[in-house]
Amino acid sequence: MKISREVKTGILVIAGIILIVFTFNYLKGENLLDNSRKVYAIYDNVEGLANSSPVTINGHVVGKVQSIAFTEDGTGKLKVQLLIEDDFQFSKNSKAQLYENGLIGGKAIAILPANDGSSNAESGDVLEGTVKAGLTELVNQRLTPLQEKIEKMMVSADSLLTNINSVFD
Repeated sequence: MKISREVKTGILVIAGIILIVFTFNYLKGENLLDNSRKVYAIYDNVEGLANSSPVTINGHVVGKVQSIAFTEDGTGKLKVQLLIEDDFQFSKNSKAQLYENGLIGGKAIAILPANDGSSNAESGDVLEGTVKAGLTELVNQRLTPLQEKIEKMMVSADSLLTNINSVFD
């Protein structure tokens, strides 16, 4: 069977278009042949979370942040789309906790699995979003009382120096 030149050209063009579509989606970070789950989490503030940030369960990377967008209800909350590529099953009552990934300030999301016997999370489910206090917040919590004590001491030292200055005058 002889295939005409036009059919060969048509097959080559269609294969090229399919290759371009797959390459474009691959460069965007999406795999068209993957059966990963897309779950969502709602946050008031994502504090520097970026697309492609890791999503972990018990420290093991199971996915990444696909996109971040405002919710449609006009509250100003952010809806984060998580792409879970691992087959690990967790409850839809699990929490998605935003935490600092390192000292420099990178953010990541940890899924805290809830073992409550509820149904497993499927594509389109919304997880409860929580925020874990970072290193800078913890340091600020510790330094605030110390700062108040230093301010009181400075007032006492100022009055002491004023009295000593008046004695020498």
